[in-house]
Formats: sequence, C-alpha cells, structure tokens
Amino acid sequence: MNIKRRLGCFCGLILLAGCASISNQTPSVATLQPRAANGDREAQRLLGLAYDFGQGTPQNYPEAAKWYQQAAVQGDAIAENNLGSLYEHGLGVSADFSKAFVLYQKSASQGFAMAQNSLGRMYDSGMAGVTDYAEANKWYLLAAEQGDGEAMFNLGKNYGFGRGVTKDLVQAFRWLDLARFFTQHSPDLKTKWTIRRALDDLLVYMTPEQIEEGKRLSKNWYDGYLKKHKSS
Repeated sequence: MNIKRRLGCFCGLILLAGCASISNQTPSVATLQPRAANGDREAQRLLGLAYDFGQGTPQNYPEAAKWYQQAAVQGDAIAENNLGSLYEHGLGVSADFSKAFVLYQKSASQGFAMAQNSLGRMYDSGMAGVTDYAEANKWYLLAAEQGDGEAMFNLGKNYGFGRGVTKDLVQAFRWLDLARFFTQHSPDLKTKWTIRRALDDLLVYMTPEQIEEGKRLSKNWYDGYLKKHKSS
C-alpha cells in the first residue's frame, strides 16, 4: 500500500501525517461500482480510494467521501482514516476537525498506524480541542512500533523539544534516525528532506557519545522489529 503524505505546520513545528492510497492492483472502477452498491465494504473503500487519488477515474473528493463514509459505517479502518483526512483538510466535505478526530479515533482504536499518527498529531497541534503532548506521544509510539515513519518523526521531534516527555536528545536521535530509514524509499522528497534536516539540526547539539548511543538504540530497535516481523 502506498502512502500519500501531507505536511502540516503547527506552533512552529512541522508534523507529518499519512493517508492510505490506492495500489496498482486495485480492480477497475467499473468492477468495483456494483459491488460497492451492494454493500461490499472493501469495494466501497477501494472505490473511495480510486476517486480520492484519481486512479482509473477523474479525481472527485465528494465522491470519495461518499464511498469512504459507507465503508466507515461498516467499521473499515482505512476508510475511517481517509475520511478523517478529508474532513481535516476540507476536501470534498466541509472542514471539520471534530469529525476528523472521531474518525481517527475509530480507526486508531483498530490499530491502524496512520490513524494513530494522525490522532497523535491532533493532540499535538490542539486540533483535538485540547493540546495534550503526552497523549500525542502515546499514539505516536503505537504507530511508530508498527514501522510508521511519520510517527517516528513526530515522536522524535517531541523528545527533542521535551514536549510531553522529558527532553532526551538520544531518544530524539533514535526516532529521527529510524524515521529517516523507514522513509528512505519514499518518492516524497519533501518528507525525506524534512526528516533529514531535523536530524542534522539535532546533531549540532549532541556529543559524540550521545550520537553513538542513539545509533545503538536505533539499530537495536530495528533488529528487534525485523525479528518480530520475520517470525509473524
């Protein structure tokens, strides 16, 4: 599954967010439409994705929102996340942070990493109606543990600034270094540049010993991640 990334800047800090996108193996719109009309949740979600990203059909955000909504009502975590993104950005629907927040919550509670990151970002930025950095970091960590590079970046930034956690440059390095690694093959150059720049800025304030410890923690985390996913 590909990722469409959107950048948001809040309180002088850049936060990264993702949105699940369509793959090249998705059935055609003509094939999906009758299935979706008959209540097939997967087809509804895939049809929403097709209209959202304009693949196989002209891009149409209102139509994307319509089909995401039908899949979301049936509890589809990806549709909930992507519909939340449309509400957050006012694409095809009127911008509504409250609705976006509820949809991200529903998706995140099902373990969908992108939604967990987006929910964390809403707490981080105050879009949730209250700013709660500790709650933001809780959701970032859940997403980061699944390999979400954007969540790793957001968590690393908060460690670097001491937002919701005790300021810790070594932990900040660990998560930013992992974010760099997990997004290295992304076609989104702006995202990669943002992460690289944050890491370079952090290194200025770190001692050689702190950098080495950060590298060790990053490698250990990644080795554990690989081991876990190879055995699953």
